[in-house]
Amino acid sequence: MFDPYAEFKKTTLPNGLAIHALRWPNRPWEAIGILVHSGAEHDPIGFEGLAHFVEHLVSENANIPKKEMNTFFEKYGGMVDFGATGYPYAHYRFFLPALKNILAKAFSMFGHMLISAKLKNFIERERKIIINEFHCAYPAKFQFDLDMQKHRALYSDSWLGRFTRPLGNPESIGLITQKELQSYYDAHYTPANISIVGVGNMTLSELVGIISDSPFATNKKGTRTPLPTPITNVTLPSENHCIFERSNHVTMVKPIETGSYQSVAKIPGNVNIHVVKILSEMIREEVNEKVREQRAWSYSTGSSYRNFRHFYELSINCDTLFLQALEEIEKVIEDCIASVNDSKESFERNKKCAIASNYMIDPTGKGLCNDTLNDLANYQRIISLKEYVHDIRRVTMDDVCDLLQWLGPERRWTLIEIP
Repeated sequence: MFDPYAEFKKTTLPNGLAIHALRWPNRPWEAIGILVHSGAEHDPIGFEGLAHFVEHLVSENANIPKKEMNTFFEKYGGMVDFGATGYPYAHYRFFLPALKNILAKAFSMFGHMLISAKLKNFIERERKIIINEFHCAYPAKFQFDLDMQKHRALYSDSWLGRFTRPLGNPESIGLITQKELQSYYDAHYTPANISIVGVGNMTLSELVGIISDSPFATNKKGTRTPLPTPITNVTLPSENHCIFERSNHVTMVKPIETGSYQSVAKIPGNVNIHVVKILSEMIREEVNEKVREQRAWSYSTGSSYRNFRHFYELSINCDTLFLQALEEIEKVIEDCIASVNDSKESFERNKKCAIASNYMIDPTGKGLCNDTLNDLANYQRIISLKEYVHDIRRVTMDDVCDLLQWLGPERRWTLIEIP
């Protein structure tokens, strides 16, 4: 099996900085990812959006103006990403020729930016930009209110009950001061809490040599954010059902003549993620068959999952449902979930597909870098394809059926939108 993820080599600098490298000989480039092992889930109560706000500011408070840094990467035909924030991480990336002097300059820029910045410039400008980012995600207030209703119903006993997205909300963003920004940065942007990934022509020892001469080698107090302990049980939602009438919130000349359905469940985080993936695919097939193919109620149906490390979220969605479907959709979805118990053929087929996909990867250097950043964010280690396949092979039909206990109607939050 072609398994580049198994070929990464790792070392740790004396200050705790982890470096992972995969050498692809004769590539003229190097793809670099820098991961801070803290994100929105570590925001203090009342300051939701703090980690994301810090990510916005670090490049604006570097020792070199951001425009000058952009020009540097563009000059060499490269790429730079000045940051993205998720719940467990913030990451930064760049792509440059695999030449020592060029990479040294880039690591110098990013080292100053991510280790020794003073976050005092452009705070109010970025606050306005982040609030605008929020309104781009939620053009209408009722959209945010619905998302919050779901999160409070399902996740009131965890940090996710305070969020709909890592960017926070206008109220919490407005409360964040320079003091909170700098304190978060000083506590989390430390070498011991950072991993660097390199994919390209540089060897691990070559990357270590370059990084050791950069600010990333600075001694700065800090520790690695520990991995969370996955929950093994799930409390019942505080509510199960929401009917939302669009006409009470949106005025239209001609009413929309369709509705929608969404049902979301919280699943313990201690189960094999591949059981969740296979179950999601099996439900997707059932919903597509019973809602779209048999009844032609909707063009867009599906099932998806998200890994929040502490737990998983599984969602069943039917968009643009015909109005005649709205009274019957819940019964049909219950039939879809119940059908999984007897879908041995679907299980075997989806399991084989999951295994086969690992033999067909066609990664780019940037893609490998991004994949390993995701592994490090979720597991703080890089997972080989061999290990993935082993974990998929372990999945049984009984595992899938056991997971259905978390999908009962009393354990889901269901939203039905009607005109």
